[in-house]
Amino acid sequence: MVWENWQLWLAAGLALMVLEVFVPGFVLACLGLGSFGGAIAAYIDFSFEAQLVTAALTALVAFVFLRPFALKIGFNGSERLSGVDALLGRECIVTESFDAQSGLGRCKVDGDDWRAELLNREQADAAKTGQIVIVNQVESNTLIVSLKTASS
Repeated sequence: MVWENWQLWLAAGLALMVLEVFVPGFVLACLGLGSFGGAIAAYIDFSFEAQLVTAALTALVAFVFLRPFALKIGFNGSERLSGVDALLGRECIVTESFDAQSGLGRCKVDGDDWRAELLNREQADAAKTGQIVIVNQVESNTLIVSLKTASS
């Protein structure tokens, strides 16, 4: 079977659309749309140079006009946080009292026991086992926490 030019352009466009699933950002989809433009130009029997220009212009139009709308729809800013970013601001329970000198202790978040350090070491006496603390930041494998106040 001999493939015609428009079929090759179409296959390239479909392949790029499928690859877009694995590489977010709507870049490959714009190139795929450009390939579809090249397929239309090939079907009309334009020269190969005209097919390339049509594909490039179609991809450019897709980048300029369609990509911003697709990004607004796909990436609206309400994505769920994961990893240590999801821990910031969370409440955790002290499982091992904090040492007044080092400020170190242990806390449990979602069933995971973490090494923790108090942001304010003067609060070590108040941070006893069972106390609720708030995660302020994460440094390596250590949670930096502060006591939960009545206003938090």
